Amino acid sequence: MIGNPIELIREQLGHEYAELLVEITRTATLLGFGIFIVGGTVRDLILKRDLKDIDLSVTGDAILLVDEVSKSLDVDIVRYRKFRTATIKTGRIEIDVVSARSEVYPNSGALPEVKLGDIHDDLKRRDFTINAMAISINEPYHLVDSEDGRSDLNAGTVRVLHNRSFIDDPTRLFRMFRYASRFDFDIDENTYIAAKSAISKQCLATISKERLTNEVLLMLEEPHVDNAFRYFIEFDVLGLPVSGNEKISIEHTNLEFKWIALLSMYSEDCYEQFCSMFSLDRKNTNMIKDYIDLCSLIKTNDLLAVDRTNISATYFLLKQVPRPVMDAYVVCHPNQLNVNMLMDYMMYTDQVKINLDPIGLINLGVDRHHISDVMDILMIGALTGKIASRSDEEKAVVQYVNEHKI
Repeated sequence: MIGNPIELIREQLGHEYAELLVEITRTATLLGFGIFIVGGTVRDLILKRDLKDIDLSVTGDAILLVDEVSKSLDVDIVRYRKFRTATIKTGRIEIDVVSARSEVYPNSGALPEVKLGDIHDDLKRRDFTINAMAISINEPYHLVDSEDGRSDLNAGTVRVLHNRSFIDDPTRLFRMFRYASRFDFDIDENTYIAAKSAISKQCLATISKERLTNEVLLMLEEPHVDNAFRYFIEFDVLGLPVSGNEKISIEHTNLEFKWIALLSMYSEDCYEQFCSMFSLDRKNTNMIKDYIDLCSLIKTNDLLAVDRTNISATYFLLKQVPRPVMDAYVVCHPNQLNVNMLMDYMMYTDQVKINLDPIGLINLGVDRHHISDVMDILMIGALTGKIASRSDEEKAVVQYVNEHKI
């Protein structure tokens, strides 16, 4: 027996969400439905972690329940009638309401066929034992733990419910990585073996590029994403040769950087193949392309020669490379000699500020088609110490204009 779980919700999320659950529970009781807090919500309540959403399971028709709730409350509801589930949209978090059910996967990676069931059926269909617990919010309140998830939660273990789980739904692999890294849990030995076996049987080939991308995006949002990445490599998820960079520390919050960090864990020869596996937006695609170009450029040019005496050659080599891409390269290649030279170059360029802008150049007589050339001259002059002030810049520009008069 446990206390009222709605009061735990009230303590964490406030009165508004608690009263919404009270109304949902009242309506479920009037309909004769049992209703439970389930899955990750129970796990996080037990661990005393912040809730990202609320998951409810009802022993009845979830669509009917939310339809009745909407008669007394002005709430935004999205219904998924095929799966008898619904989502109640709120300002801060979402409340997912599902009909307690059993699921059968007709083939690997396919969406499941569902059949209404009781709370035990509903828990058996879930991914891991730590997500297969429920707390009734009809009185009397009690914990339903038929899969012994509480013991695994106490032991810090991620355990799959059955050996075909990853074959049925390969995206559970990524959830395993997320939970193990997020909570610093161990992966159960049999679960580890089942995951390895499913990957060797090409289970990930059964899911779409879009679903694969979405699962990696969720992984990139994890607070300990570098740990999740290491599982990614350890389980050989993509089947690509690795680079030896899998121990890099990832502290950036920038999503594009995280994609590059993951990419850099693989051999440069496989970068194009890596990109072809995912459905990336334009921003990510462009930054990854710039990163691949920088890798190629560094591979074919010796940056060890970077110093103030050869700064012009280095400037022309690197001037088109976006600064975030160079920052990413430095982090992703911590043991390469070229990295120190790249850092020196970035330090030099960070110290340089050109005072004249394109309008200023035009006012001094520079043809607009030559603005880029003149900016290069000013930049190199500043990097080599030959230009140290706005007056120096103006003299250099006037000299350029005089030399290029037609």
